[in-house]
Amino acid sequence: MKRNNFNKLLVLLGVLILGGLSSCIKDYRKNETNLSNLQAATVSIVEGGQYQFGSQALLYPATDLVDTALFHLNYAAVNVAPADEIFSIAVDPTALTTYNGLGGVKYEPLPDSCFTFTATSATVSKGQTYSAPIPVIFYPSKVDASKNYMLPISITQAPAGITISSNVSTIYYHFIGNPIAGNYMENWRRWNQSDTTGAPTYNFTDPNIFAPETPTQVSAASVENGALFHISFTNTNGVLSNFNVTLDPSSWANFGATSVSQAPVILTADPVNGIYSFVYKYSLASGAARSIIQTFTKIP
Repeated sequence: MKRNNFNKLLVLLGVLILGGLSSCIKDYRKNETNLSNLQAATVSIVEGGQYQFGSQALLYPATDLVDTALFHLNYAAVNVAPADEIFSIAVDPTALTTYNGLGGVKYEPLPDSCFTFTATSATVSKGQTYSAPIPVIFYPSKVDASKNYMLPISITQAPAGITISSNVSTIYYHFIGNPIAGNYMENWRRWNQSDTTGAPTYNFTDPNIFAPETPTQVSAASVENGALFHISFTNTNGVLSNFNVTLDPSSWANFGATSVSQAPVILTADPVNGIYSFVYKYSLASGAARSIIQTFTKIP
């Protein structure tokens, strides 16, 4: 189960929020911020805002049954919260519509079956400046990896006298869609020689995943030997072309390669039928040669 990082965002958030609250707030000593002219407390989402959009992408493995993301509210004021301050929070369809109106990648609402979010409020306790972690449960294995989905959550109401931040009041959780992402069958064939003539030494078929990394790139890790591939392409109004595959050097140790004599060469790239095949060759520390053909066929 994976959790979003909280502490690394605090400094960035403070700079952004306090910088936008009032033109009267300024540094009066090196590395210090003068809050003496702050007129009202402001609440925001620590991990939220469009400036942090990239870090709000949900990159959980598509095979995960359940994962948890956490976010926090920040109470920015001259002093800590004088009492328990309770803020309303909710999934915000309007934020999704507004975001899609900005142009660029469009997102669909994340289906209800793909997440659980039961919180309707969050509290910054007396004497504190941050709320306790607020959980959102996601079910990655239920998400259609070929589509772009978003789950925006916003602060919708604050106690009297507390301002809701105008630019960091929403967290834009989103799944990156990719037209070739999804469930595949991997056929893995290995020849214990420097070419692929004759019958393979090993021939296995297992379920696998094309996991979206960007709208035009997926990753796939071989079930058989752990080789990690990145498969990219060009998408021109739904027509996919210019396929390319790379073998991630960080995965060489998984299958004992000391050198790769032939980087992956695409044999088949058929997005219509969902078939992708490529060959690569490498050597072990002993000098023994290996040749492998990977074929991935999308499961309907």
